[in-house]
Amino acid sequence: MNSDAIAISGHGPRWSLRLFDGWQLRCDDAAVVVAYRERRLLSLLALQGERPRSHLAGLLWPESDESRAHGNLRAAVWRIQHLLVGVLQESPGMMALAPDVHVDVHELRTLADRLTADEEPPDTAHALQVLRRGTLLPGWYDDWALEEREQLHQLRLRALENLADRLLDRGQLDGALQAAMDAVSLEPLRESAHRALIRVHLRDGNHVEAVRVYRAFRERLSDDSASPSPR
Repeated sequence: MNSDAIAISGHGPRWSLRLFDGWQLRCDDAAVVVAYRERRLLSLLALQGERPRSHLAGLLWPESDESRAHGNLRAAVWRIQHLLVGVLQESPGMMALAPDVHVDVHELRTLADRLTADEEPPDTAHALQVLRRGTLLPGWYDDWALEEREQLHQLRLRALENLADRLLDRGQLDGALQAAMDAVSLEPLRESAHRALIRVHLRDGNHVEAVRVYRAFRERLSDDSASPSPR
């Protein structure tokens, strides 16, 4: 769907932004073509929330002087405001995504908060679906994108471990096993993920498998530590 052809009617379009497994903006049920400059701005706002214009210009165009960076930002904002009506929200000196734009990253963060808080765990199948989404902004190498990618990777790991613990406490062994295995798959050298997996096997009475996981992890750590460090 070309952004020039978006029709605004009724209460306006429903916007959704995907940052995992590749970038995509959708208007209602149709994908929208967005230029790279505008994609970067929308992504940064989706990840960091409302920010001053000066902050956005500096992060998005760090190699440019202040005047050129702010000019690039004004041009990006103008195109978004005219072609993607309802996506941005502005106030004096500040900018944010409109609050009704659905962002997949927000869904993961909300789920992680729920798993940390003392609340009823979410639907297991849906939680695993959210936590199994792929890499954030694959192929993007801006410093801010790399930092956000690592932070969300760690958040996803903790959420999987918390989900495994919560499900284990409730005797839901199948879901706990899936969550723990996902955590180990994401970070094969993470001790807490292996502990979660071993706890599930022990609760299930599968002591042989628990010992196997422990020994495999110990061997992997030994092999990793024996490898020469890069110089």
